[in-house]
Amino acid sequence: MSSAAASDVLGAVLAMACSRERAEVDALMLTALVARTGALRARLWRVKGAGGRRHWILCGEQQQGQATVVPVERLGEAARTLVPWVERPDLVRCAEAAAVLATARTETPGWHTGLPLTAEAGGPLDGLVELDTLELLDGAVLADAERLLLGHRHVLGLLDYSERDTLTQLLNRKRFDTAFMQATVAEARRIYGQPEEELPPQERRAVPRQHWLGVIDIDHFKLVNDRFGHTVGDEVLAMVARTMTSVFRFDDQLYRFGGEEFVVLLTAHDEAGARKAFERFRLAIETCEFPAIRHVTVSIGFSDVRPGDTPQACFDRADKAVYHGKTHGRNQTQSHEELVAHGLIEDTSHCGEIELF
Repeated sequence: MSSAAASDVLGAVLAMACSRERAEVDALMLTALVARTGALRARLWRVKGAGGRRHWILCGEQQQGQATVVPVERLGEAARTLVPWVERPDLVRCAEAAAVLATARTETPGWHTGLPLTAEAGGPLDGLVELDTLELLDGAVLADAERLLLGHRHVLGLLDYSERDTLTQLLNRKRFDTAFMQATVAEARRIYGQPEEELPPQERRAVPRQHWLGVIDIDHFKLVNDRFGHTVGDEVLAMVARTMTSVFRFDDQLYRFGGEEFVVLLTAHDEAGARKAFERFRLAIETCEFPAIRHVTVSIGFSDVRPGDTPQACFDRADKAVYHGKTHGRNQTQSHEELVAHGLIEDTSHCGEIELF
């Protein structure tokens, strides 16, 4: 490897190490790969699900000549649509080989090169980087690409170590406040920015969806610990977390706040879409068979994220909805806004309002 190439690779890894945002780390990696390999396009695919239920999902794209990576929200529904595992046989071959694999493109001249991603050395496949090039990449360039991916893996591993709950591997409270404040900024742009109908058709897919925060509480969890012990209780928590990971979308942010309380920060077009996402998870837990105790249920409350919101104010609204559900039968999903509209609870939050004296 030339000194210039080594410097480029090292600079890219250092840039990734300076970031605290997974999406930015992914973007820096894709940008560096395009620059080093001369690829016409680099795409990041991650694997969602396990066994016969595995799918591919597009998490980022960089094209040659672009100043920045196309963010997920600008990839439109393609970035939210699960692609069945078998519909991308080229990616599957690379995944099963667990090695860099190049195949000639059939639609246009050139090559597809797949580079597998793992969360840790020797671990299960986390995803793939797909490179489209005119020429077959030589050994030196591929070695640089693999060094970039190794640096990418280590940086994400460090982020995971500091920001993830040890038992469930979900994000912890430390990461939540920053992500929430970013959501409030996005909400301000969504509400006060350019209306979707005024945008050109090709740009309408870039309009952000509305953010929603959900609080999930395992019903009667104290009884589980009391009757079966904390080992079984920990297994229940871990299974709930795994179900969350498999049911919610890859860009939905999943947290464990401690005990039996989980939090989800997601986007949806409207309240009905948010309810549908939370109900899908509730039903998945209801039908899941847990070891020793067989079945558990969850109560869920959710609220919209508002411009000027604080993490505590929004959490409190969702938590009120959870409390209403737990005191009215459990195993249900409740919307704070809907409960307020029906006069069942009072909205005591006043975020974003200015009082004049």
